[in-house]
Amino acid sequence: MLMLTRAEAGRRLAMGLGALVRDIPAVVAVSPGGARVGSEIARAFEAPLDIIAGSRLEVPGRSHSVFGAVADGSVIVLPDRVRALGLPDDYVAGLVEIARREVDRTARALRGGAPELELQERTVVLVDDGLSDSVLVAAGARSLQEHGARRIIYVAPMATPELLSALEPFCDEHLLLYPVEVPVGTVICDPQFEQTTRLEVGAMIRRSRSGLAAVV
Repeated sequence: MLMLTRAEAGRRLAMGLGALVRDIPAVVAVSPGGARVGSEIARAFEAPLDIIAGSRLEVPGRSHSVFGAVADGSVIVLPDRVRALGLPDDYVAGLVEIARREVDRTARALRGGAPELELQERTVVLVDDGLSDSVLVAAGARSLQEHGARRIIYVAPMATPELLSALEPFCDEHLLLYPVEVPVGTVICDPQFEQTTRLEVGAMIRRSRSGLAAVV
């Protein structure tokens, strides 16, 4: 099996998208690692790049307690998980509000001063590196839908069946480099294992906006 860096994965996904996308899309990453993948796609299409800030909803200090996610104003709460964890409604609402505030701060920091893209009636390519939680990616896709995206295509090197099922209500299509049978996490192999920083994400976003005032 071929091991890829995030940049290489982005270039290969851009080639596959050529058969699916005819207009200039908005490329929106759902994680900092996804931004590195998405930067290559944005470069190939001469398209603007943006990022969705997201946060899992979980009980502080309690392992295996994820019950939803918040992403750029959109919230997904999993009722079965809330019941299983025995969480009161007001406690859930409080955690959602805390997550909303944190997501707003993170979004501004990640964009590095660049404005949020206008997505109304646009084709949007939602990009991840294949390593994000399914509920977080689904919340990101829901956010795009609520912002008026006309068509949403999820792209990543690989994805779990759980993730693709979670995306069905929000995405029109998906494009993967590897089938879902490939274990998640076995494809991406960047030479440096450091996380993509906020400064790097902001730089990638600003670089993609240069000369694109007409489509931003």
